[in-house]
Amino acid sequence: MPLRFLKEVEEVVYPEEHLADLKRSIPLMLAAMKRDGLPIESGLINVGKVDKELDVALFFAHWITEINEIIENLNIVLIDMRELSNNYVLLKGSPEKRYYLLVRTYFHEFYRFRESFNRVIKAAASRRYIQPDEVPRARKAFQYAFEDTIRIRNNLVHGTVFWKGDKHFDLTLLSSARERGFAMQSCQTGEIWDIGSVLQDVCEETADILRDEGKRMSKVIQAIVRELVDVIAKV
Repeated sequence: MPLRFLKEVEEVVYPEEHLADLKRSIPLMLAAMKRDGLPIESGLINVGKVDKELDVALFFAHWITEINEIIENLNIVLIDMRELSNNYVLLKGSPEKRYYLLVRTYFHEFYRFRESFNRVIKAAASRRYIQPDEVPRARKAFQYAFEDTIRIRNNLVHGTVFWKGDKHFDLTLLSSARERGFAMQSCQTGEIWDIGSVLQDVCEETADILRDEGKRMSKVIQAIVRELVDVIAKV
């Protein structure tokens, strides 16, 4: 599969139990748009009051759509990071700074998982899908699942963007020389030291770390969806 189409972080799957009810929303949405016109300004379609089964189906649809949009963005960042060592010559600006920007962008998107969960668990309580006193416990449990990513982010992003290690030192050295119009050359062989090879090492290693965190969180959220489906079925 071509790299540009590769989804390294898996999307969250919509619960099969609610698919039939979700399909019932389609004619309601079409009727609402015929009545009110296209929701160009708000982006919202008012289907009016719905039964509990359809409300639950739409609840999951809204959340999972948002989650999968985040996952799509994470996959785009991973693709850009893995391709940076090949594409940097076609792009304006510092390849080193672009690399750090991609790292920050990944975590910016990743933190949206927590924001989304906090909104969803509050909405679940307001709909009485769960008891209000369960919200703090649910948020604490999600935060616990999030802590590994927070530690990684703090190591990579907080303070200085100059990471420790030979590879990152080499990247900074070559990038600084490149920005000043110089090139690094081996005294023994006379070979020019290509920043692309250093970029590839750094980007691949970082992308693997970020991918693994994305895959882990995708599985966590899929498990939460499954648990919520079971909890709501008992309400």
